[in-house]
Amino acid sequence: MKIHLKRVLLDESGVTSVEYALLAAAAAVGIGAVAGDFYGKVGTFLSNIDLNGTDAGAGGETGGPPNPDGGG
Repeated sequence: MKIHLKRVLLDESGVTSVEYALLAAAAAVGIGAVAGDFYGKVGTFLSNIDLNGTDAGAGGETGGPPNPDGGG
């Protein structure tokens, strides 16, 4: 029994696959966090788009022809 336990403890063949599994899990968590933040920002940006044109001119533009005096 003691020899069998020693063999199990010294066997490193399964360690690599466990390490890869941990790295894959960490990468999935990181990608999920970044993607969630990205999609949240895209959703906020798209929901702020005014499709009715009620906010026209909010950026200082009047939409009319340019002023010949150079005043914009």
